[in-house]
Amino acid sequence: MIDLKSPILESVLGGFIMAIATTAHILLQGKITGVSGMLYKCLKKIEINYSGSFVAGMIFISSVVNVLYHPLGKAKIKDSSFMETPDHFAQDLSLLGFIIAGFLVGFGSRMGNGCTSGHGVCGLPRLSKRSIVAILLFMVCGGITATLRYYYPFLTPNSATPQARELSSINYVVLAISGLAFCYFLFDSCKTKAFDKVRDTLIAFGVGVGFGFGLMESGMLKRHTVTGFLTMATVWNYRLVFVLATAVLVNFCTFNFIFKKFKTPIFKSKYDLPTNSTVDNKLIVGASIFGIGWGIGGICPGPAILASYGYFPHSWIFLIACCCGIYVFSFFFYFFFSSLFYFFFYRF
Repeated sequence: MIDLKSPILESVLGGFIMAIATTAHILLQGKITGVSGMLYKCLKKIEINYSGSFVAGMIFISSVVNVLYHPLGKAKIKDSSFMETPDHFAQDLSLLGFIIAGFLVGFGSRMGNGCTSGHGVCGLPRLSKRSIVAILLFMVCGGITATLRYYYPFLTPNSATPQARELSSINYVVLAISGLAFCYFLFDSCKTKAFDKVRDTLIAFGVGVGFGFGLMESGMLKRHTVTGFLTMATVWNYRLVFVLATAVLVNFCTFNFIFKKFKTPIFKSKYDLPTNSTVDNKLIVGASIFGIGWGIGGICPGPAILASYGYFPHSWIFLIACCCGIYVFSFFFYFFFSSLFYFFFYRF
């Protein structure tokens, strides 16, 4: 990790690293780097070697940083440049608040087909109408929710709420498990005897490592950085502006260069980009739900994965709730439209 002692420089560097990772993903594989999409594919076991390797890469780099740099150890008294103290992380939000926020973030990201990475870091540079609308709704709904919680606190902890704890010894366990998980996905790809499957698995892991490192360097694992940005108060936290602006500006240049100079990705026959350009009700409602959850918790899927094991039990609960939200929407969407199909085509 590079501790620049300057929030602005750290934010710019973090945004730049995320842009490099997402640019490499587009150039090599022609894919958008959407963390919530990767998490959904893991849960549904879709392209599991690829999506699993990406998530394993994020967890691996997080555990490496925690083992070598130990930012939580440096944050026992005050926040480090990269992580909050356990007490600060859990401050002002109850366990129920973490559950609700996680569920809304997962449900909304799935319903709106993306989170801040897919719509923000990758969608805005492509001038996608859907991504522009989604990011605006993230900001507006998140800002209203965070501001309401600031002036009229709700979902606050009480005396019975357990304190968040750092489990230092688990860093080595997570490092081993994430490394072994990647080895399993790589071995499973090797069994196909197809070089392209092995190559794709390696690329997914590398992109996950790079994107996760950028998120950590930018300070986005500190949830009060996000809520401070979203809250309309006398003191405003501006770091998120530099993170997003740097990532979007760099990707705007690199994406346009790639699309003009390369008719296809280096390792694929075509770009795997979203084709839906319609701003529909599903996007609007989903992005709004995500924004509300984001405003409550200040955590989106990427930081949720990276910090999942860092603050027991709060961060664990948030990620589990987020996964439940993603999974529940998938079931709800299938059940809802199956019911409509039956109602209109079989009853009449």
